[in-house]
Amino acid sequence: MSTTAKQLIKELGSKQMASEKLSATENNDCVVRAVQHAFGVDYVDAHHFCELKLMRENNDGVYTSIYLPKIKQAFGLKIKPLGKKSDYGNYRYLTRPQKSKVKRWSNAKQKWVTKREIKQVHYKVKEFVKAHSEGRYIVCVKGHAMALVDGKIIGNWRDDKRLTRKVTSAYKVG
Repeated sequence: MSTTAKQLIKELGSKQMASEKLSATENNDCVVRAVQHAFGVDYVDAHHFCELKLMRENNDGVYTSIYLPKIKQAFGLKIKPLGKKSDYGNYRYLTRPQKSKVKRWSNAKQKWVTKREIKQVHYKVKEFVKAHSEGRYIVCVKGHAMALVDGKIIGNWRDDKRLTRKVTSAYKVG
């Protein structure tokens, strides 16, 4: 099966020239960039992978929650989804423990009392980076994806500044 990436390599004669031309003309390519940096491959190879395995059309996004969990290996490296599998399909919950105060009615005391509980909450990007400072990851937030390589966020413009978004899923690469 011939993809846009392979056709450009054939047309221009080199991966580097094809990568430069393809990355300059693409929109909605956050998953392609995340794959590129997480696996350490050329843009054109990541684009080819996303076209074949993640069913990506040119200038379109990717439904990572549908296609990425099915992939176990790429570019000679394993992909492992993080989090606990839910009861509803392939969805995974990526949470962390957090102490919180809650008010509960005490039948013994016949009044409201404040208790400390440990609840499971979703990671924010900043918390995920802190907890996973070594290794390579593909991190997905609502409608977007980025790479985390040894504690550094790599992706589209300003991804490293928007750290309060909720992490919907993450995949360890390696």
